[in-house]
Amino acid sequence: MKISATAAFLFLCLLLGGRHAAAQTAAADTVPGQARFVSRVAASLCTRIQEEGRTTKFETLTSKQADDLLLRLMMTSMSDQSTEYAALLSAARRQKLSSDKLGRAVGLEAVKKLSVSCPNSMSLFVRTTSAQKEMGASGAKAFNDVSAEEKAVIQPIADSICVKLRAEDARQPFKQRTAAERTEVITTVMQGTIVKNMAPLMSIYSMEQISNKDSMRAFGIKLASIMMTQCPSYIIMMGEDAKKGKP
Repeated sequence: MKISATAAFLFLCLLLGGRHAAAQTAAADTVPGQARFVSRVAASLCTRIQEEGRTTKFETLTSKQADDLLLRLMMTSMSDQSTEYAALLSAARRQKLSSDKLGRAVGLEAVKKLSVSCPNSMSLFVRTTSAQKEMGASGAKAFNDVSAEEKAVIQPIADSICVKLRAEDARQPFKQRTAAERTEVITTVMQGTIVKNMAPLMSIYSMEQISNKDSMRAFGIKLASIMMTQCPSYIIMMGEDAKKGKP
């Protein structure tokens, strides 16, 4: 079970990290004022998503509804900084950087910043069409098929993993570690926590399911999806590491 669940976790990290790797490529094309603009948009978007979350249950949204809502909130947040964005576009043109490429870079950087400063916002992002497509058909099915009984058991495990990862990050910042070291810490924390929670896990999964690769891959995706709303920065970081290491 340990190996299968961890493999599924790494698989989801890789899928989620693929989008954010593009932001690093775009960093070389950064125009003056872009970082400040991204910070302001991210802060505004965080506030708007949190406000929307008071009346909307993001987990009940279809992919299209999530797309439409996120686009509306993103455009409203960017329009608040319309003058600054116009200046960025002018600077981008002078550097022969297309507006589309700038827009994608700004959006990706804003999401990455939100994963650290506004983790609750990820509950909306993971519902979008792009996130669902990147999970693949079986991955999206597992993500969207978490029963109340499963969540009652998986949620405390995800919470525990996030607490331990934050403690590890405080002890020695993950950004100061190598990709291999980060992967080792995260997988060790995950495996150890799963082992300690075998009793509750066996209350919802049969021995046949626990020994089945596909069932445990689904469990890993469900665990990672819940973690994505609790401590997404670690999943994104690990995804980026996996993307860089992919031949």
